[in-house]
Amino acid sequence: MLVGRFGVMIPALALGARSPPRGRPRSVGTFRTDNPMFIGLVVGVILIIGGLTFFPAVSLGPIVEQLSHGKFF
Repeated sequence: MLVGRFGVMIPALALGARSPPRGRPRSVGTFRTDNPMFIGLVVGVILIIGGLTFFPAVSLGPIVEQLSHGKFF
């Protein structure tokens, strides 16, 4: 499994490291990644995705518990 995973990653990273970095000039639509707004957006997306991962278990838990007791209402 390790060979299958890293056997693809290592050549891809080596190929990407060989090419020179190309800079693009800043424009009105450039989203800066060195300010607090970017950090807040990243943390917010991580929390939302993490919350949506656990939402089905949290919402279905009480329903399954009621069904296991033999009554729903």
